[in-house]
Amino acid sequence: MSGEIVQSTNFRPDHDHTNFNTALWVSSLIDNIGKKHFFPWVADQLKHVIPHEFCMIFQYQKEQRPQVLYDGLSPLGYREGLKNFLQSTWQINPFYHACREGLKPGLHTMEALSREISSRSYAEKSKSPHDYKMRPDQMEEIGYVTDGWPLGMQELMLAIPLPGNDVIEISLSQKTDHAGKNAALLERSQELVPIIISAIKKHCEALGLTQEAAQQALIPDRYDLTPREENIMDLILSGHGSEAIGLRLGIALPTVKTHRRNLYRKLGISTQAELFALVSQRVH
Repeated sequence: MSGEIVQSTNFRPDHDHTNFNTALWVSSLIDNIGKKHFFPWVADQLKHVIPHEFCMIFQYQKEQRPQVLYDGLSPLGYREGLKNFLQSTWQINPFYHACREGLKPGLHTMEALSREISSRSYAEKSKSPHDYKMRPDQMEEIGYVTDGWPLGMQELMLAIPLPGNDVIEISLSQKTDHAGKNAALLERSQELVPIIISAIKKHCEALGLTQEAAQQALIPDRYDLTPREENIMDLILSGHGSEAIGLRLGIALPTVKTHRRNLYRKLGISTQAELFALVSQRVH
């Protein structure tokens, strides 16, 4: 990570964590690889590394809207903002377009990506600004704000490219402080970023969360899953809960639960742990 990234952000060290133990943190990170709550653990523990107000973790796939691997926004009362992002404005998001052009792994600021993309037209030509659930706002880093999204946020993103052109994004947002533009990131974040990237790659490889792995038949055809059941299975394996699946697919929670019960019945299992075990056997 370049010094320019560090100096260009106003993400401030959290002095409440002066007793942070790097070795124990890395050990715990490694221990959680391949576990069901890996992404929630990463999101929670990153507060000890890079201070932020909320965290989102997405998986970007080519020409597809991102999947939510961890949602730290909706619980704060911004569910509608996330819904509008997933329905429309992800298509004009600078991070998404940087991914399409080949984004290097590591930390990036939204401000920097916006500058790089601004010289090119990255909005879908088939749509007008009125087709997106957003409004122009020059006070925002990207020049607009998605309807329902928190205002006045500065975003720092950790990009983790995966095999098959997928990219994991860990988005860390903090309120913009115009009086403290030169505050530095915690120095330890520079040392931990490569370790975090490697751990996430190993986790995705272990659970077959990459596009490359998804192209392999994890579940035999004899189970006769419907396209919707296969879709829900993929989301479960990506770490989504039932509520997040409903938000992602635009269906009601009871409907998600019905599809989930049918999926488990056809596979001859009754729990999510058994689903992970079944797929793990297929992968290995």
